[in-house]
Amino acid sequence: MNSILLNIGDIHVPDVVEHDGREIARARARAAFWLTLIFWAVSFGLATLTIYLDGKPQWLAMSLMRIPPALLGLGFCYLIHLLLRNKRLTTTKSRLIALALVAPVLAEIFAWANYFAVAAVDPAASLNDLNWAGAIRTVLFWTWFFLAWAGLYLALMYGFDVHEEQRRSAELRERAHIAQLRALHSQINPHFLFNSLNSVSALILDKNTEKAEEMVVKLAHFLRLGLAADPTRKIPLDFEIELQRSYLEIEQARYPDLTVQVSVPEAVKGALVPSLILQPIVENAVKYGVAAAPPNASISIEARSEHGQLVLEITDSGMGGSPNNGGSGIGLANVRQRLALLYGDEASGLSADRDPAGQFRVEIRLPLELP
Repeated sequence: MNSILLNIGDIHVPDVVEHDGREIARARARAAFWLTLIFWAVSFGLATLTIYLDGKPQWLAMSLMRIPPALLGLGFCYLIHLLLRNKRLTTTKSRLIALALVAPVLAEIFAWANYFAVAAVDPAASLNDLNWAGAIRTVLFWTWFFLAWAGLYLALMYGFDVHEEQRRSAELRERAHIAQLRALHSQINPHFLFNSLNSVSALILDKNTEKAEEMVVKLAHFLRLGLAADPTRKIPLDFEIELQRSYLEIEQARYPDLTVQVSVPEAVKGALVPSLILQPIVENAVKYGVAAAPPNASISIEARSEHGQLVLEITDSGMGGSPNNGGSGIGLANVRQRLALLYGDEASGLSADRDPAGQFRVEIRLPLELP
């Protein structure tokens, strides 16, 4: 039976996946690397084209001499990356202040490195031609250059941060969703267990050990099946029916007059349903339709397909005073909540009413899912 549980389909909410923090960090690093490489490659290409269009005969040598400064610029971008990722700079304001202080310094160093690299092969370049206006323009240009890269970098990292926050929020919602499902699943009436154990105790006191042993075996079988059922997964309908048969066999030991009828067509036996979705309803049927009823109480479970839906009906003889017609009891509310979580309000439904003969009927409609 455990093999059935391992091969069934998941509910529509995906399982929570643990994300590797190192993989996320590597993805950020790759994105920053390619951004920087493309940024500097475009800058280097445009500078080379400018030198060539100026008609300087040594344009190729000048372009090659610009490679070391470009590598230096790549290193400066990496330093800015480390600065902006510093854990002590937690706000946008602190990052911008740090960037405003650092960018001009790096721009000044890069401007001189770039100048000396070009001057090494350009005979027209001379320190005597330098002036404050040109120096300020050059430093401003490279300052804005580094700031432009930093802006693109921050935008890229912001995109990662938003994606990570969305993923984390979705993961928390999934965890809360699954926790709620498990909580609802665990609300099987503990009185059933207490009553069953009391019945076993009474049988032992009456020295009816054979019947007591039979009831203990049935109780163990039901608990084994019930505890193995994962509330976040779906199980075949025939397994769900087996769970309810096992439960009702225990109740029949307590109420010998109880008759049980099950009608499940072969065509829908493999349909997937939430595990133990019928349990609270069947418990209600026993509690209200059997426990306080005169002899010859009955419970029937019926399944059928109808217009692409799976219809499940649980009917009791109603002689014990079933819940009100609105079906607002705790057990039925539990089922409604689980159905809403699993399928949504529009894809499933639960109704409860009493027919003219006094029988109490609960109907569940959910999407027909065949393996």
